Amino acid sequence: MKITPRFFINVLLIISTMLISIGCSPTQQAAAPVVAKPEKLTIWINGRDSFIGPSEQKLPQDQWYISQAIKRFEAAHPGVTIELVTQADALQAHQTFRTAGLAGNAPDVANLWAGQFIFALKDVIQPINDFIPKEDLQNLNGWDTVTVDFKAGNPIIGYPTPDNQMCFFLYNKKIIQQVGLDYEKNPPRTVETFMADMEKIKTAGFTPMAADEGAGYTYYFFYIAGYWWVQQNGLEPILAEDQGKALFADDKALLATLNLYHDIYAKGYMNQDAATSGDSWNKFLQGNVALFPAVSTNIKDAQDALGVDNVGVILPPNISDNAKIKDSLIGGPGQSMVVSKNSVDPQMAVNFMSFLNSRDEVLKFYKTQTKVPVRKDLTPADLNLQPGSIGMKIFDWSKNYIFWVDNSLSGPVVDDFNKLLPLVLTGKMTPEDFTKQLDKDKVQP
Repeated sequence: MKITPRFFINVLLIISTMLISIGCSPTQQAAAPVVAKPEKLTIWINGRDSFIGPSEQKLPQDQWYISQAIKRFEAAHPGVTIELVTQADALQAHQTFRTAGLAGNAPDVANLWAGQFIFALKDVIQPINDFIPKEDLQNLNGWDTVTVDFKAGNPIIGYPTPDNQMCFFLYNKKIIQQVGLDYEKNPPRTVETFMADMEKIKTAGFTPMAADEGAGYTYYFFYIAGYWWVQQNGLEPILAEDQGKALFADDKALLATLNLYHDIYAKGYMNQDAATSGDSWNKFLQGNVALFPAVSTNIKDAQDALGVDNVGVILPPNISDNAKIKDSLIGGPGQSMVVSKNSVDPQMAVNFMSFLNSRDEVLKFYKTQTKVPVRKDLTPADLNLQPGSIGMKIFDWSKNYIFWVDNSLSGPVVDDFNKLLPLVLTGKMTPEDFTKQLDKDKVQP
């Protein structure tokens, strides 16, 4: 075939037409930037538990870690905006979320307690197995606490929050030293020693410990006494009772725990308004209380109020030499983040939860609170923990903990604990009557 100049012109015209049809020109082949479709997600965060520490609550909201993390996520995802809503009552947030879910207007992401608390809401929570990056499944602890009924293979309905909370006693070093005790070298490891120390502190004119057991949630019991209950025989018998396979009324470990719980109050070792108070934390911060049942979130606030060198931590004492579990504590990934079934974009919601658990974000988060990360690849050196420090002690304790008792129990049983334990504490209800009520109200098999 004879090739003429006109042939070349025709070929060039055809090529130019083809390039234009696919959005390019002969001199520029790169596609124009794609503008992201505007998208808004809403997230509920508990105002006192996980992401917002007590000290942070005193700052403007734009200075909170979670607010700054949201800005970083938005910058990395053009077109996406996130509205932050705080829930003042962490316990009530579960019912609020259910109501919103049934009405079809729940937030895209909600920070709720893990375990049974979210299992009871699975009808309004989006399973996220297909959205989770494989790297997160490998690098994070706590997936069992957000997997329905704690059973591998069941739907995963949440993400662990970045923190692995531990429950222990914070103590005021000046008070402990003033009464002649040394909890750095010789903390009480038996209940008998513990009770003798409480008497010594009381005689010296201080309140041995403070707690709020009537503020809608029985913190002392689930932080400390709950450990005494589980350590005697392990968690399995308790779960059997909760499931109706055994009776709480026959649980000698629970009865022994409840009697000790009442004795502490009856002997004057706890603030006498514990059944109705809501300000025990302030009592400790004011420097008149020796011990406070706490979690990691409380540490920085205590150090800010009392001084870094005046705050110590100890494990709960062992209730018995014959206990099945010793020298441990209550803890674990008790917080979660869930995606509602009415979320506008479940994948983006999971992307946000994954972002909060990323290595860089976790390191930023741990500059604001002294906690143990759920990430497996972070070391004490990464967290700048010094030998003998509170942070280092808690990091070591986190290697051996009992998962939260309340997160393991069904809703009706937890409700009874929260409503009736203040009566047991003050002697208005016997431990025996309390356990019978548990058996009456628990979910039957």
